[in-house]
Amino acid sequence: MLMNTVGKPLVLQQSARWLPADMDTPISLFLGIADGGNGILLESAEVDGRWGRYSILASDMALFISCADGNLALTIPDERLEPLKKFEGLPFVEGLRALMRCLHITPPETFPDLPPITRALYGYLGFGMAGVFTAKLGKCMPPTEADCMLALPGTVLVFDHLYNRLCQISLGACHPVCGARGTSVPDTAQHAFDTDKIFSEPSEQGYKDCVLQVKELLRQGEAIQVVPSVRFTAPYSGNAFDLYRRMRRFNASPYMFFMRFPSLSLFGSSPEVMVRCSGGSLLLAPIAGTRKRGEDDLEDSRLAAELRDDPKECAEHVMLVDLGRNDLGRIARPGTVNLERSMEVERFSHVMHLTSRVTARLADNLDALDVLTATFPAGTVSGAPKIRALEIIREMEGRTRGPYAGCIGWLGLDKDRVHLDMGITIRSMWARDGKVFWQAGGGIVHDSDPELEWEEVFNKSAIMRMVLQAEE
Repeated sequence: MLMNTVGKPLVLQQSARWLPADMDTPISLFLGIADGGNGILLESAEVDGRWGRYSILASDMALFISCADGNLALTIPDERLEPLKKFEGLPFVEGLRALMRCLHITPPETFPDLPPITRALYGYLGFGMAGVFTAKLGKCMPPTEADCMLALPGTVLVFDHLYNRLCQISLGACHPVCGARGTSVPDTAQHAFDTDKIFSEPSEQGYKDCVLQVKELLRQGEAIQVVPSVRFTAPYSGNAFDLYRRMRRFNASPYMFFMRFPSLSLFGSSPEVMVRCSGGSLLLAPIAGTRKRGEDDLEDSRLAAELRDDPKECAEHVMLVDLGRNDLGRIARPGTVNLERSMEVERFSHVMHLTSRVTARLADNLDALDVLTATFPAGTVSGAPKIRALEIIREMEGRTRGPYAGCIGWLGLDKDRVHLDMGITIRSMWARDGKVFWQAGGGIVHDSDPELEWEEVFNKSAIMRMVLQAEE
């Protein structure tokens, strides 16, 4: 039935060209091409602080994909994509799968080696999409609250930091890029912030009480681990892109992103992959177990050793690694799930974490949406067993999480191999209706200490407070 729904493929041919970039940066280019409108910037830095080779800028959106009451909703600025309108109103996963099968993006003949990320949908899926992906969650996470936005850009710029050059890729002819050459980049310090206006829900005491309630449910055998969170809210009237610029400077991470859509601006510097698939090679990299960074190398080493030797942190981590293995096992070829790395300490700007890597090979005849729905949301932001943990989270928090703890990244549109890369939406903020929001949480197990759990939440949210305070 799905193939009949797909019908005739819709084929769009890309064009591409090299542009000089010695007078530009990704920041100045984004200020030029987005100019206050819709746009996406994806960047990356290694754990050791080295910046990734490429930055991706996307603008001139040809298609917007969202979820309305559990169904596919489309906004189509580019009239060439009007045939996709037939998929609107289908159940979200069915409709998106049909749309992705129908849409064929052909790379430029003169640029045959452009990576899959240049032929992709970019965006985010909010935590509430779990209620769309998993029918059992529909009652506690109703599809009416599901929040997502994916976009097909008409123009993609690939900034090559190694060779200081820029590749412009367009759906159709390449038009001149409106960069920011010769213009001054605004000073981010102009929007200082009064941190007395930050509001948390629940309060510190409320979160500690929540920890105790979760521990009682664990004692009763309701779950093994649950990851509740605290939402922070503050009024903000400045440019959200200024906040992202501070964030990338203070907390360079593997998943740095800024997304400006009609409904909100979403930005962050997440350390954790939710799932990655590169031509059939699957990766999960659970992060669980946290300590703040030390004041000097000696204290830093002591805290790292303390983290590695902490029975509670190690037990929590093992649970989530097992959950990740189970998630991949649902979509992997038999016998290919492998724990490549176990409980290594990785250091970030303000905290250090225990990390592991779980890999597998994707089973035949599965696609990017099979990968996404099998692993969403990550166990490190939900708990185990996942379904019951998600139910408890909703009971404790009493509201939708919005973008927090969902995922950001891209879904490849190539038909011959499966490509996607999704980071978890943590260490992230979103701006909407004159306010800025962010959340942080921690895994609760049977021997969790409420005081220490609040301290962990406080440490994880430090970068967001620092960004708002403009502590240069």
